[in-house]
Amino acid sequence: MTRRPAVLLALAAFIVAALPAAASAKPRTASATGATKVNGKTVFVEVFVKVAKGETARQATNAALAEQGARRKPPSGGGGSGGPGFTGLVWDRLPVVQNYNGAGALVTNGASILQATQATWTNAPGRFSMSYGGTTSRCPSLVRECPGTQVFDSFNDVGWAGMSPRTLAVTWSSSSIDEADMAINTKVTWSTGCTQVGNSIDLQTVVLHENGHVAGLDHASSTQSVMYPSYQTARCSLFPLDQTAIAALYP
Repeated sequence: MTRRPAVLLALAAFIVAALPAAASAKPRTASATGATKVNGKTVFVEVFVKVAKGETARQATNAALAEQGARRKPPSGGGGSGGPGFTGLVWDRLPVVQNYNGAGALVTNGASILQATQATWTNAPGRFSMSYGGTTSRCPSLVRECPGTQVFDSFNDVGWAGMSPRTLAVTWSSSSIDEADMAINTKVTWSTGCTQVGNSIDLQTVVLHENGHVAGLDHASSTQSVMYPSYQTARCSLFPLDQTAIAALYP
């Protein structure tokens, strides 16, 4: 009598158990855009969140928007073939200059990550462009978690803030006064390098998505877009749908 089958089964079970859970346990995420008022002006609030077990994407994003004092807005039009729609924000003056506040940052290369996403959108077809204004000590003034009253201060700042554990990042923007501020959550463990690492979330991928909102793009229904409202994997380049949308918004 041979025991080889039993040995092989035991070995297979050991291999399966030894495989990293992260290989099949990518976090569920979702993204949605809402609206609220700051100083009487309508602002768009985009949240990128983790979806808890037993929770739907809509429930997770509704809760995150409520934490920001915003209510979900209907999907915008403008996107064709599943591509990104438009929020209504179109910058009159280009480039869009963003400043970076690294206080509380969980990564050491946050400024270079931001600049990489700016270059990606700038190099897309059309006249849209972004540039790096340097470092700042300002907390992004439209972000609810920043100290003091929310105000338009004419700066487009990107920084870090302690937010609800469900939230990955939030972007506040306005079409009535051209300004966009972004905050990244200090309570999230991020990976970097545009390479998928286990079940972590790549920071540059998320910032690239958020800077699409800064440009004025809304979400896309196709997974072949960086504006798809859920994290798929680490990817830091634009797809044809993204290029077509930004070129249409800024011909």
